[in-house]
Amino acid sequence: MTTTDTLKNIEELQERCEQYDGISLKLNWEMLRQPSSVGDTEWLVTYEDDLLVGFLGLYGFGSDMEVCGMVRPGYRRRGIFTSLWNRAQTIIKRNNVTTLLLNAPAASSSGAAFLQTLPLQFNHAEYQMKWGGNTVASSEASSATGTVILRPAREDEAPILVELDCGGFDIKTEDAAELYDLQKQEGLQEHIMIEMDGQPVGKMRLWTEDNETWIYGFTVSKKLRGLGIGRSALLQTIERERKNYNGVNLEVALDNPNALKLYESCGFVIQNKQDYYRYIG
Repeated sequence: MTTTDTLKNIEELQERCEQYDGISLKLNWEMLRQPSSVGDTEWLVTYEDDLLVGFLGLYGFGSDMEVCGMVRPGYRRRGIFTSLWNRAQTIIKRNNVTTLLLNAPAASSSGAAFLQTLPLQFNHAEYQMKWGGNTVASSEASSATGTVILRPAREDEAPILVELDCGGFDIKTEDAAELYDLQKQEGLQEHIMIEMDGQPVGKMRLWTEDNETWIYGFTVSKKLRGLGIGRSALLQTIERERKNYNGVNLEVALDNPNALKLYESCGFVIQNKQDYYRYIG
């Protein structure tokens, strides 16, 4: 079976689980679809009679790793996911993971049942949000403090992007640099620089598939927050994606009320909630 066939089976299994459970699984498809020679993403699968019944994805983010998985309805309570988890231990140890996070939709009863069997500590939660189609005045798409523009980031601006990631997401320089290199090798995301009056002041990444665009790594320099730069950049991105007939999606941590307020004021609506638990075993 080819990798393409396996990915199609994973996609079908995701659709089946989401419809059955009324949830939204976060499988990081932009990472799953990257070439096997690129990045720190691996997956494990279980087949029965040529039918994919179990999946577990391991996503590397520098020295951190996230885990998410699923088991086909009708095949649960048979130890399939436990077997996948046990197989994953070799990969986790090989990657010298510092922080291991297990992700499950907040509304997933089967996910919650499995998580209760592991030594875990709640780490954080995120809302997945989608722009709801509210009309946005074009006059709002510029900052009161200066002219804000969005443009493709240049190759020589990698250090600026890394620095912005460090300040925006509280990560180490080496981890931010490694993630940037992996994302560039993937070639699946568009790196956007946010400028004000000709100076880089923020950044974001855009990934589009099936007419749905996701905003990742969206941040503005700490010393320039509160000036309307983020709002301007967000509204310009919405306008661009609307013209391309794409939906616009993003994620925000529940412990970031300022960002949540900004997104809601720009017309984003909460769709799902994802919980993250840190493995302490």
